[in-house]
Amino acid sequence: MDIRLATDDDLKAMADDSISRGCLGQIPDTTDFAYAIEDDGALLAVGGVQLMNPTTAWAWIDLAAQAPDKMVGLFRLIRDHLDSLMREKGLTRLMAAVLVDFPEAVRLVEHLGFVRESRMARWLGDKAAFMYVRLGGGPHA
Repeated sequence: MDIRLATDDDLKAMADDSISRGCLGQIPDTTDFAYAIEDDGALLAVGGVQLMNPTTAWAWIDLAAQAPDKMVGLFRLIRDHLDSLMREKGLTRLMAAVLVDFPEAVRLVEHLGFVRESRMARWLGDKAAFMYVRLGGGPHA
């Protein structure tokens, strides 16, 4: 399993093969740091981080249909990548929003070290979401 910078082709391919319903399968228009994960040439996931300010960012991920068969390796790779990215970019707060009725995504972000911070009513239209946070190093961690 390999992680690399995502390309526009990766994002387009995932739009046709996504199992995510976290944001209606839409990839954000702007991402500061986008990555792709593949295994034996098959695209398993794309994800990214969007800076909100110099120390805070939103994280997102979208999984391909074959990703659930490889979740243990994906968890490890993504978790390590997020650790490195937070350290390299000086991020102290990484946030993720997950629809409350999407238990698979809840498990995913919790395995990645995110902690539930709050519930947001009507976050996506009439749908509620949980706000998750992953704190990194720095003076306020």
